[in-house]
Amino acid sequence: MRCSLRLTGRLLPLPFAGEGGPRRGSGEGLAPHCPEASLPFPASHPRGTLPRRGGRAFIALAYLLTSGAPALAQEALVTAQLGNAVEIIDLASKTILQSIPVPGAPAGIAVSPDRKTAYVTRPEGHGVSVIDLDARRVSASLDLPGGPLGIGVNPKSGEVYVADWYGARVFVLRPNAGGLTLEGEIATGKSPSGIAVTPDGATLLVANRESDSVSIIDVGSRRETRQVSVGQHPFGLTLSADGRYAYTANVVSNDVSAIDVAAGRETGRVTTGQRPYVIAFAAGKGFVTDQYSNTVTVFDPASLKKVAAIDVGDHPEGIAATRDGKTIVVANWGDNALSLIDPSSLTVTGTIATGDGPRAFGDFLR
Repeated sequence: MRCSLRLTGRLLPLPFAGEGGPRRGSGEGLAPHCPEASLPFPASHPRGTLPRRGGRAFIALAYLLTSGAPALAQEALVTAQLGNAVEIIDLASKTILQSIPVPGAPAGIAVSPDRKTAYVTRPEGHGVSVIDLDARRVSASLDLPGGPLGIGVNPKSGEVYVADWYGARVFVLRPNAGGLTLEGEIATGKSPSGIAVTPDGATLLVANRESDSVSIIDVGSRRETRQVSVGQHPFGLTLSADGRYAYTANVVSNDVSAIDVAAGRETGRVTTGQRPYVIAFAAGKGFVTDQYSNTVTVFDPASLKKVAAIDVGDHPEGIAATRDGKTIVVANWGDNALSLIDPSSLTVTGTIATGDGPRAFGDFLR
């Protein structure tokens, strides 16, 4: 396969396709798509897109075949990174209710505890946009240095945490009437990405991709208390419902690490498909998006055994479970579509067309 390289002006390298990071196209610092390339070229992100598997025709056909699926009273907030927008999608009617312009290649997303405000990272725009979900518009913006990517919200205090891909740190932001204020930062491992906060709001966890580790941080003191070694290049990080266990999607070792948060240690791993991205939980099972396999791996969190692999769209990335736990929603980067999965029958029940480059990295359902 031939690949033409395009060098641009960023100082630090980004990961290549299938390895996460603040990308817009499929090849980090490369154009066009070149998954086998692995040279540390600088990047400024104006890259090509992934090949589409069937494109809009595939989406339209899938929609016609699955439009009889059960209705869902919930919205998906999808960061369409190539389209520079955040789309509010009604899962019941399978329609885009509003496309909100967000320049800067929106990637990560998190929602306030009252579910009325969304916070969106802009890796190319170097900042965070604040979206009023009732008004369906951007209400504020905060510029940040480095490469803002992963984002999370404290369920108790409402504090917002943003991972700086380039700076080995997490920014601490305080919501206010005018938007967000930068309050400080916390040191982490290299290339922090996925973020999660325990239900009691006391502990922050950060996946450090280049350090092959997870930082466990005391929120009160804003200090890292432990760094836990996991698989190669952890990216997405998800907590169990009770916050006792954390799970990382390790994109290079093709597995998921389970971590006992209180003990601060890895307890085991489960093998996935190629280039796992993020994990979600429903119906007592774990679901992992496998970017290169175009599948979702299903596993048993108790035994850490693989249960099944479900075929979805092209290059699945973001994944989350609806409030009632009856549907898993997957953002397929390559198909510009969402796949809906029944976590009990492990079947795809619907497909929804989206804008260009749906990533939905984080908490994107409300």
